[in-house]
Amino acid sequence: MNSFRRNIARHSVTKALLHPLITLVGLLSLLLLIFFGTLYQADHGLYEAQHRFFGYGLLLGGYFPMPGSSTVLWVLCIQLTITMVFVMPLVWKKLGLWIVHCGLLLLLIGGFITQTMAVESQLTLAEGETGHFTTAYSDWEAAFWKTRGDTNEVLAYVDRDLRAGKTLDLAPYPAQLKVERYYGNAEAFTDQITGGAAPFLNASGVAILEARKPEKEAGANAPGLIATLSEKGRPDRKILLFGLEEKPLVLKIGGQAVFCQLRRKHYPLSFAIKLTDFIRDLHPGTEIAKSYESYVDLQDGLSSRSVRIWMNNPLRYLGYTFFQASFSEDKDGEQSTLAVVTNPGRVLPYVSSLMVFGGMLIHFVIRFLGYVKRTARP
Repeated sequence: MNSFRRNIARHSVTKALLHPLITLVGLLSLLLLIFFGTLYQADHGLYEAQHRFFGYGLLLGGYFPMPGSSTVLWVLCIQLTITMVFVMPLVWKKLGLWIVHCGLLLLLIGGFITQTMAVESQLTLAEGETGHFTTAYSDWEAAFWKTRGDTNEVLAYVDRDLRAGKTLDLAPYPAQLKVERYYGNAEAFTDQITGGAAPFLNASGVAILEARKPEKEAGANAPGLIATLSEKGRPDRKILLFGLEEKPLVLKIGGQAVFCQLRRKHYPLSFAIKLTDFIRDLHPGTEIAKSYESYVDLQDGLSSRSVRIWMNNPLRYLGYTFFQASFSEDKDGEQSTLAVVTNPGRVLPYVSSLMVFGGMLIHFVIRFLGYVKRTARP
């Protein structure tokens, strides 16, 4: 086994993969990506910065290609794995270094879990309002639901399923929906443009959709959908859904009222959040917010407790983290927006940091004891 490991470690391909220049370029790339990603966030928002700088590919300035942070992390992870499997000696004196390398590998794994499995959404509430779900930042869905008591039975298709020409089965409703056109970003015009003609069923009087170039910030896009609803025993119905509509379209399907709407993707919560008070502190003589905070009631079954959420002091509950993100104000009053994150790998960076510290400490102790033993010899 040791001879096999030595042969692999001495192989030219292994030496090329483990070249220090690759490691150095990878670490410098991560430093640059974090630096420029932070600057980019100031003008384009957190979500756009994550998409542009922390994915698998990046084009700086539209001309210079550079790998995204996910690609760099994969390269470093492969280097670290090869080093541990084939290069590092299997002796107890290297125990500390093994723990350090395992901690670093766990940190990289945590980054991949966050990249692929973490879900980011938002919850916007007015004072006195209770939220039972969060909404996606840039992902949309076509939702169909009926109301039974205080419960909605929802059937939803995400935007990647809404391709032109695709037929969607609306079971348990006895109907099918054929997508005619789907716009990732559109502008809507009412029936005043068509002289009162309404070629589609729509909740807001929209008669025309025109495609628009996608916005730089994905959250600013307003999608549109034109589809044909087919139900056995009834003529086909043409429907139009637009992402900025506040009220759903009501259809009769199978003799029952069904609501349908093109909306930001919903993530149901197993508990409820009620905003009881929102407070913001302004810089003297300006309308610029110095700080803002939300007081919420966390309602889970028969229990309820009051929680204060403010900048850099989030609420953590059942795997969810609620951050104070922003606020808005309209004629109806102030609204607080909470950024909501669920991340299965949230604790891994803490564990890996402890492993790295513990491994370094063990390595230092082993080396120190070896030094004492050598110097104690006559």
